[in-house]
Amino acid sequence: MTMLHVGAATAIGGRPANADAVSVVTNPLGTAAAVVDGIGSEQDTCDASTLAAGTAAVVASHRGAQAGLMAAADTMPDYSGAPNAVAAVASVVDGRIEVAHVGDAAVWTYSATAGLRRWTVDQTAGEHIRHMLDNPGLTGAGRDALTQLGTAAEVLSDYVLNGLAFATVSTMSWTPLRGEDANVDLIIVASDGVHKQLTAAQIEGMAGVFTADPQGLAEILVDLAVRDDSCTQDPDSDNATAAVIAVAGRGAA
Repeated sequence: MTMLHVGAATAIGGRPANADAVSVVTNPLGTAAAVVDGIGSEQDTCDASTLAAGTAAVVASHRGAQAGLMAAADTMPDYSGAPNAVAAVASVVDGRIEVAHVGDAAVWTYSATAGLRRWTVDQTAGEHIRHMLDNPGLTGAGRDALTQLGTAAEVLSDYVLNGLAFATVSTMSWTPLRGEDANVDLIIVASDGVHKQLTAAQIEGMAGVFTADPQGLAEILVDLAVRDDSCTQDPDSDNATAAVIAVAGRGAA
C-alpha cells in the first residue's frame, strides 16, 4: 500500500486550556486521522480527549473509521461527572475511505474537480431546529414557533446532542465513500473551532492552495480560525484543530 501524507495542527485559541486533541496514524495497513473536542476545559477532559484521539486513530488505521470512533467511545465511560467530547474520524484502509463522527466535529473531502464536500451534519440542538424547518410537513404554527427562536437557534448550535460518553453504533454517523465520491485529493477533519469560524469558501480556497501540503493546510486552517478580522489573536476564539490526509494517487482495493 502507498503510504499517505498527513498533517495535523491544534491551537488553544482564547480558552484557558486546549481540550482538543488530534492524532494521525499511517502504517502499512492504512491511515487514519482523529480529532476529539472535549466539552469543557478541565484537565481530566483534556486528558480524556488525548486518550480518545490516539485510540481512535490507531484502531481506525486498520479497522476503519467506525471502529475507531467506537473504540474512542469506550475510553469515555458514561458516569456522573465523567468527561465527554465530540469527535470525527477519517480512515483509508485498503484504499477505502470511511468517515465517522459524533457531535459537531466535521469531515470534508476536496478535489480540484469536485471542490469541497462536507460529509457530516452537526448533532446539535441548533442544527436539529434547522432540519425541522426544512421539513415540508411542518405545520404553519410549528414553523412560526421555530422561526421566533431567531438568534437563539444559533446559540443552540453549541449544544451538542451526542458525544463519545454516550455514543452507540446507532447514534454515531458513519459514511463509507465509494465510486466518484472517493475520487478525491484530500480528507479534512476539524473541530468546530475551525468550521464555525471559517466559511466553506475559505476552507475550499486553502485546500486548493495547499493540496500537495497536508501539514501546511492543517496549520493555515487552525491559524485563520483563531484570528479576528484584523488578523490578530482573537481572545474569544475556541480551541481549533485540524487533520488532513492527502489521498490522491492511493491504491484502491
